[in-house]
Amino acid sequence: MAKKTVFWVMLVIAFTMAACDDLWGKRPDPYTPPPPPGPGESVSNPIDRIADTNLGTMISSVSGWRQLLNSINSTGKYINLDLSACTMTGTSFNPDASVETGKEYIVSIILPTVATSIEAGTFSNPSFKNFTNLKSVSGANIITIGDYSFYRDILGGYSYSYLQSVNFPKATTIGKYAFYYSSLDDINFPQVTTIGDSAFYSGISGDANFPLVQSIGIDAFQRCSYLKSISFPASAKLGYSSDADTYSNPFTYCDRLTSFTLTGSGSLSVIENGKALVRGGTILLAYPSASGNVSMNNITSIDGGAFQGRSNLDSINFPQVTSIGPVAFSSCTNIQDVNFPQATSIGSSAFSYCSRLQSASLPLVATINQYGFRYCYNLLSLNIPKVTNISWGAFAVTGDTTLTITMGSAAPTLSYEIFGSGITKTVIVKVPAGATGYTPFTGTRVTVSGTNTTANWANGFRGGGWNGSTWAQYGGTSCINQSISLTIEQQ
Repeated sequence: MAKKTVFWVMLVIAFTMAACDDLWGKRPDPYTPPPPPGPGESVSNPIDRIADTNLGTMISSVSGWRQLLNSINSTGKYINLDLSACTMTGTSFNPDASVETGKEYIVSIILPTVATSIEAGTFSNPSFKNFTNLKSVSGANIITIGDYSFYRDILGGYSYSYLQSVNFPKATTIGKYAFYYSSLDDINFPQVTTIGDSAFYSGISGDANFPLVQSIGIDAFQRCSYLKSISFPASAKLGYSSDADTYSNPFTYCDRLTSFTLTGSGSLSVIENGKALVRGGTILLAYPSASGNVSMNNITSIDGGAFQGRSNLDSINFPQVTSIGPVAFSSCTNIQDVNFPQATSIGSSAFSYCSRLQSASLPLVATINQYGFRYCYNLLSLNIPKVTNISWGAFAVTGDTTLTITMGSAAPTLSYEIFGSGITKTVIVKVPAGATGYTPFTGTRVTVSGTNTTANWANGFRGGGWNGSTWAQYGGTSCINQSISLTIEQQ
């Protein structure tokens, strides 16, 4: 009986649903995809627009360029803009950073053939500011790309978004910050000889070739984390500062850069299967993909930033190195011990942010420069028996671990606040028998701490600074960190 009841109930439900379908029609599908955007209705489907007008004085409010932008804006279509046939006043292309109208619709742009340069911009007003959807730029006769031309401020929203392709077959000069934070994966610069500071900072990926370049500026390719290979002449100068007459690694934080290809003859060469750059045969300039254990017996000098940011670098061995450049090992967060038996100088911030570094031996170094060991939270021991000067902030933010420093027979001069400020720390300085200048130490173990502000070397070390006989310039009792306890004892 129960089975028959269930049968009749199901039959009634089926007839009811069929009747509803007949009355109201079939139910629509739950989702119907929208039709694809038509031509010009999206960034991914721009239409071609060719202009042959006189752009005039481009920054003028009545210029042909301004009229063209107004027309583009009123049309409201995304376009590939071809200006190659346009004329203009002068030869410097200046799209006027103060104007926003219409620029968002330009997805690619071909510059006028009469243009030989792109006007330089500024940090707050890059030349191509407000081109928020620009992906491709080309200029057949552009020779100079000005500073900040395509600068992209990822916080302030200046300039374009995700510029991917550039073609400048005659360009010889790329200004500083020109392609800062771009997303370039297709470039053509066959004639470029000069690349400015930070020109491609975090702005290029894949493979790059600059066959004629002779000067690559400071940090020119910094943080190009997807740059895989690069080719340029062996005669090129890299990261050169004329003011300081120094060289530095322009490829810091380029973690995936594993191939340098050099053409022609010059001072540059490659080692480590093409992964590292050397200049003059013995000076290590760059090793952006260094990891694990690195040992080099023939290197005598390490340029600024050579290993900066190599968090996968576990240990280093450079028995012949005499000079270490600024930030050479900064942010090598996995290194625990360093020993440079022949080094006589280290640059500022050479080991800063080496957060796991526990011991450092620099037996011939005379000066610990500014921020030399800043943010080395776990530094426990430092061997510097030949040191003659310690600069401001050398041990700033080194945590609350007890630090033991071995020094020499003559007390070094001290800049003020060598530990910075706001740090609580116990420091033990060990000196040889007969050592002089470490006042108030006279051969017997002595501790200076708390509110003691007596004018002596110990309080100079605690922050007051010491020039050999009195407080250092800018130092004094007000700079003494009362939370630092210093013990001086004989070895």
